[in-house]
Amino acid sequence: MGIARMWWSSVAIAVAAIPFSGCQSYVNSPRVAAARQESVRAFSDPLIARAYNAKPTIHFPAKIAIAPQCDQAQEQLRRLDAAGKLDALKRLPGISAITPISALLLADGDDKPVWNKSDLILREAAAKLHADAVFLLKVETNISDGKLFAPLTTVSLGLFPNNRAEVIATALAALVDTRTGYVYGTLERSAGRSCITISWDDFTRDRTIDRACGDAVQKLLGDVPDFWRGVVQSHRR
Repeated sequence: MGIARMWWSSVAIAVAAIPFSGCQSYVNSPRVAAARQESVRAFSDPLIARAYNAKPTIHFPAKIAIAPQCDQAQEQLRRLDAAGKLDALKRLPGISAITPISALLLADGDDKPVWNKSDLILREAAAKLHADAVFLLKVETNISDGKLFAPLTTVSLGLFPNNRAEVIATALAALVDTRTGYVYGTLERSAGRSCITISWDDFTRDRTIDRACGDAVQKLLGDVPDFWRGVVQSHRR
């Protein structure tokens, strides 16, 4: 009787071990090992894997946090808001509110743009506002200076307008999911201005730069309605 009990116990242990041995052989099989190595090669860094695998989680009507990434973008947005030119964006279908991210909400308190360093700081600030997505806005400028006729500057003692400045301003934007970092899309528009000034006249040059930046931002914001309708159409559940 004891021998029979021992025999059945051995059989039970062997049967119970079959699934585990099969699982172990599957996990260590060449096909699975190759797939695992391929996955590692596909994403050489966890940040790349996180960015690639991010999924949209936006809900409509959505609350959008707007985050200017430079002083020019901040100034242009405030001017447009003061003139009521942002009201049309706030009334777009699928938007419940557009709210600015205040510098008071940024986790590190740093005045420098943080988008190039990490989007986590801005997304954390947007999360504090319970915003579904963050609209990042930045303005870059390229300025070319030159003399119209160099000897004339010396003869006129700098009193004759002889400096020419060519300004190209580019407004860039991205709409990023607050929860996952998923990028819904990007926008980019440029505008140009030029001026002729006296050598010591910085006011005219600065005003030209400012106007070019304003033109670029307005052109970009003019593309937002169509861009937003595409986001709603693609991601509405």
